[in-house]
Amino acid sequence: MKTNFSNEGTTQSDEQNLIFARAAALADSGIFKEYLIYEDNGECWFAGGIVRSITVFATHIESNTSAGKTQRQVNSENLCQVLQQELNTWDGEWQACGWSSFEFAYALKSPELLTEEEKAGQEALLFICEPKITVSLGKKPTLIKSKSSELEQQVRLILENAVVRAHVPYKNVEIPDNINYKNAVKKSVSNIQNGLLEKVILSRKVPLHFSPDYTATWLQGRSMNTPARSFTMNLAGWKITGFSPEIVLSVNENRKVTTEPLAGTRRLEGNPDTDQKIFDELLRDPKETHEHAISVRLSVDEMTEVCEPESVHVPQFMVQKKRGSVQHLASRVCGTLKTEYNAWHAFESLFPAVTASGIQKLAAFSEIRRHEGSSRGLYAGAILKLDHTGVIDAALVLRSVMSKGDQHWLQAGAGIVLDSTPERELTETSEKLASISPWVVEKTS
Repeated sequence: MKTNFSNEGTTQSDEQNLIFARAAALADSGIFKEYLIYEDNGECWFAGGIVRSITVFATHIESNTSAGKTQRQVNSENLCQVLQQELNTWDGEWQACGWSSFEFAYALKSPELLTEEEKAGQEALLFICEPKITVSLGKKPTLIKSKSSELEQQVRLILENAVVRAHVPYKNVEIPDNINYKNAVKKSVSNIQNGLLEKVILSRKVPLHFSPDYTATWLQGRSMNTPARSFTMNLAGWKITGFSPEIVLSVNENRKVTTEPLAGTRRLEGNPDTDQKIFDELLRDPKETHEHAISVRLSVDEMTEVCEPESVHVPQFMVQKKRGSVQHLASRVCGTLKTEYNAWHAFESLFPAVTASGIQKLAAFSEIRRHEGSSRGLYAGAILKLDHTGVIDAALVLRSVMSKGDQHWLQAGAGIVLDSTPERELTETSEKLASISPWVVEKTS
């Protein structure tokens, strides 16, 4: 089934285009084997190289510094606690980045669902590193942080010579029909009818038979998307470019926690009047509004576990958010951390995002594992940006092209509830894939 949905796109200024071009030039410079570009509302943060790192497995946490590698044993009950203890050993005013796989949630909450390799500590579930250099673009003046003056000079030269790139041919990946996905939806609806759970997000993969150019895909896809966050990364075994429609959470310097659940989806046609009519239809759809309301309810419950109860509130409820080829019902839930808790307690409570897992989460985990057949990896996980003050920003990994080893793929899911139909949920995955599939650029060298 080929999708031809119109992406709303963005109007980017010359200044904005140059910011993106500079970030991309750093990624493609060849100086950094590993890097991340993390973009929030037009401001790009580039992280290149690795000074020290922490890798989390189901059985242990491995720290890698200039002094060598160390390991600490962990289990599902103390995993985040030990992670915070390891971060507490880092000196200085550090900034860090990284990623969390979806299966990190299994290690925390349902270790029996891990694969044998994951249970044996052979698969990394979360990775955090301090970069050799960070560059903040979009703020004036450009802020560069590094302990190496030589590296800083190299970066400045790249920034000075960066030019806006012309668009290059892209693949416009065709999205096939998928009878297995429709069968999985049908079975999950049956389990919901039987009271085993209220909602589950089932996803499907679309394999790519070519190697993407991740930076070029980010540049082109960003010009046609309106994400909450965007990113392109080559870090600890994963390559990914994505246009995330929402955050898992953010924790600011005042310990305010925010999560922004999106649930309920319709396509965008590109005509304002038509798109508004489609949104009005979405807002009147009892299946979609029910799916959204129960997602917000769970977000509030999870926030209340780690935040002062009286601080938890919903400042936005069921507003319209346009994200690339689709529009969503969107809400925002906020709270203030309890004195005894830190950002990782909030992450543990809210991860994975309810809009990418389900309700009840433990039952949804089993349903996902039963039907999807393989680990999700970064899909529905998070790309992380954090620092020594306890600030953390975690983008939900959706609308992405990704690779591990020599495998490259797209992946998208839909929320299955009592009133779901296999045909509509398959269509929704295609609508979401259209936020990334038309803009994938093939690597030529």
